[in-house]
Amino acid sequence: MGWIIAGIIFIIILVLLLGKVQVIADYSEDFILKIKYMFFPVLTLPSTKPKKEKKPKKPKEPKEEKAEDEKEKKPKKKISLTLDDILALVKMALNSIGKPLRKILKRVEISHLSLDIVCGGEDAAKAAITYGAVNMAIGNLLGWFDTIFTLKPVDKLEVNVDFESEETTADAYVEVKLTVAAVFAFAFTLIGRVIKNYITGKDARKAIKNLV
Repeated sequence: MGWIIAGIIFIIILVLLLGKVQVIADYSEDFILKIKYMFFPVLTLPSTKPKKEKKPKKPKEPKEEKAEDEKEKKPKKKISLTLDDILALVKMALNSIGKPLRKILKRVEISHLSLDIVCGGEDAAKAAITYGAVNMAIGNLLGWFDTIFTLKPVDKLEVNVDFESEETTADAYVEVKLTVAAVFAFAFTLIGRVIKNYITGKDARKAIKNLV
């Protein structure tokens, strides 16, 4: 019986860890942001719930002022960090977070990306310039996304120009997902690297002692 309960608990924990946190961003006339964990909604912006009226706060009773001579003032310790100490701390931070950060960012999945942009301008020349700039920006942005994150095939990507419109309009939709297990892996890896760099780095240890 005990093994069955342990197995059920293990399966539940495994499912929770493999569950994905999902962020959905939808922009048309209004911007809507939704955050879900598995099938459970966590946050929706703007909120659809009616705002509760705040009750007026009762005025706080004035506290009796204590005499200055009765207050015990603790002397503040001055932090004395040299340039070498700062550089050592920065180096330790970069060495600790660099690899784990790259890994967790690569595990971020961007899917169902949809962009529909219609470029306009005060005249035809400005509309054409906006069209070229938007195309170049989107190309660079998608390349950057594909390098740093895991970018799934784009659902829709249309950039058009309307020479008769003075405004540029856009509709966009994207889903971003990350498993809870990836977050825990990032946290444990980061802690391990910080401890390792602290033990092996003499300059970093000295800087932390000066900081504390």
